[in-house]
Amino acid sequence: MSRDWGLRLRRLTVFLTLPLAMACSSEGGSHPSVQGHALGTHTLGAGPPLSVEQLAAKSGCVSPNVQIDADELRQAICQTPRGRYTITSFATEKGKRDWLDSAQSYGGAYLVGNRWAVIASPDLLSSLHGQLGGQMETTQGH
Repeated sequence: MSRDWGLRLRRLTVFLTLPLAMACSSEGGSHPSVQGHALGTHTLGAGPPLSVEQLAAKSGCVSPNVQIDADELRQAICQTPRGRYTITSFATEKGKRDWLDSAQSYGGAYLVGNRWAVIASPDLLSSLHGQLGGQMETTQGH
């Protein structure tokens, strides 16, 4: 029970942080939908997965504020002169996909890579893409 409860608590924490992270990037809509498109020549599966700290360093975030440090995922908030964004790394690609599927109801924009996702405004994600690679996914919540 304690492992199951811990997993539920971590998932609840992630879902409670999503609305805050989405506040600046959510666009209204009546039906959830996902649109994904590759940006540049970077591909999703290229190279080994990066940690939250590696992604933060590559994006210019010198002091990532780690909010969740669990077996399934790690999540940190970065505040830089370019803006605020959330970086999440996942233990598995399936875990990332499940998390993104669940996040669809909140709407927003994500930069998605090999076992990681970044949440921010679309403009900031476009800027971060040059440093991180990945693929842009946008959703419209209910």
